[in-house]
Amino acid sequence: MKRMLSILVMVLLCGLGASAVYAEGARAVVDTNRLRLGESLTLRVIADFKQARVEMPEVEGFRISSRGTNSRMQMINGQTTREVESLYLLMPVRAGAFTIPAIPVTGGKSVVYTQPVAIQVDERSAPSSTDQPWNVTADVSNSTPYVGEQVVWTFRFQTAARFQNARLGKPAFDGFSSEELGEGRAFEQVINGRRYAIHEVNQLLIPQKPGTIAIQPASLSVGIVTGRSRRSADPFFDDVFGGRNVVEQKLLTTEDLTVNVRPLPPYAGAGSFSGLVGQYSLSASLEKETVKAGDPVTLTLTIEGTGNIRDAVAPVISLPEGLKHYGDTPVEQIALGPNGWQGKKTFKTAIVPLEAGTVEISPVILVWFDPASKSYRTASSGPLRFVVTENAAAEQVDVFQGGDSGVPLGMAKKEVRLKGQDILPLKVNPDAVRHAPPMGTTRLLAWLGGPMGLFLLAVLGLKRFTRDLSAREKLSKRAAEEVRAAEKATSDRELFYAKLHGALSAVMGALAGRPVEGMTGEDIRRIVTAAGGSVDAAEQCVAILDSVEAARYGGGTEGEGGRKEKVQALVRLMKEVKA
Repeated sequence: MKRMLSILVMVLLCGLGASAVYAEGARAVVDTNRLRLGESLTLRVIADFKQARVEMPEVEGFRISSRGTNSRMQMINGQTTREVESLYLLMPVRAGAFTIPAIPVTGGKSVVYTQPVAIQVDERSAPSSTDQPWNVTADVSNSTPYVGEQVVWTFRFQTAARFQNARLGKPAFDGFSSEELGEGRAFEQVINGRRYAIHEVNQLLIPQKPGTIAIQPASLSVGIVTGRSRRSADPFFDDVFGGRNVVEQKLLTTEDLTVNVRPLPPYAGAGSFSGLVGQYSLSASLEKETVKAGDPVTLTLTIEGTGNIRDAVAPVISLPEGLKHYGDTPVEQIALGPNGWQGKKTFKTAIVPLEAGTVEISPVILVWFDPASKSYRTASSGPLRFVVTENAAAEQVDVFQGGDSGVPLGMAKKEVRLKGQDILPLKVNPDAVRHAPPMGTTRLLAWLGGPMGLFLLAVLGLKRFTRDLSAREKLSKRAAEEVRAAEKATSDRELFYAKLHGALSAVMGALAGRPVEGMTGEDIRRIVTAAGGSVDAAEQCVAILDSVEAARYGGGTEGEGGRKEKVQALVRLMKEVKA
């Protein structure tokens, strides 16, 4: 009885092992079990079998971002082992104690699970278990601006460690109009005796409506270089060939920001509010002080300052009667400075007086809101005067009166006289009329069939040209699709080189106008140069073929940055020859 019970237990265990094994063949590894808000942790799910597929569950308290899959092969004591590693970045959304649950990993008909992992998330102000040599912050130049007032948002990445592949994710800036303020700046600064590299990115924000506006956190995905791995136990070889950088992928986030936008106070002064917010000045001038009647004189108005000057419109001009005026297109000299938009906008108006005398133009007024003084300000041009003189060179107008004959003065009837022969006879020479024999049948058919034959030849040539053009367009479209597929696969080494080979073949086919298979380096050089590509572009494509063959047959590999450069080389070649 006991023996039968033991056999039954063994059968049950084998049955369970075929469907689900707990923590056998898969494991979850994190780079830290304790972190602060704004930091991230790296989770690696490692499986010891082929075709492993991770079904990542939701993790309470975290946002999860997949970072691709890698595979490795090792040979130890004559035995080959294979590992499939899936990489994830986990960013905490609140403080507390959390658990990464058991993660199912499927391979074939088997499902294995990792062990759960406990994680502690502290507040930002809490002391860290280690002194992290990096930090990210975001702030605004003014947290209580007025509607239309310029605000500068600044992102700062401060690090004492080397880094690579930094990618900034900006918030959406809902409720603002936004513009990039240049390409950012980088500098060094010593803080508490430690040298830091500081990288800043600025964004110009202009609030569009009053109220409380939340700016979401910015995120920075960056690889922190934590050291170098040695390839051998001999330092000589490490010095000559160098070890590989050990890079720890991080996703750093800033805190939320809140901006309280104030409405503009009501305006009840003279003139009308221009809608401008900032610091401005107004200048006005006349082209000349004396002008003849009927000749134009130009009035120039210039608004200069810092703020939403791009929204400036021509001020209202009050002209006396007896004048015509014609506005011109405004001239802008506006640029983005460190504090936002600044420059000047010039408005020109051509004024044409019709009568002699002295003309006085009422003062031109500009009203804007100044956030510094929290009040409306007014600038006035003062009265503008010019003198109009008689125009002695005015064009004379001829006046005609009717006489007894009903013909206007200066216009007389002219006698109609016969010059030469008005009408010629139809034929002046009897021999000019000749008899032409009828056209023969052969000549008639040739006369009718010639244009038809030329038309058919033109149609056939057009069809062939269209067919060749259609084939070339299809090849070019396929080349663009293959290049995009290779670009998406840069994080997966094995998939990338297969896609890269397909992209290279498709690009060569688009250049040659026919499908290309089994290429050599000489074939690539001949195709690229025949299509008008440069020698450098041809050599880059040969290098791509070499890297594909090295990865396929020799096991060679390179980093993700090098893979992206290979794809960009194909993109540049297609643009160069317009494939």
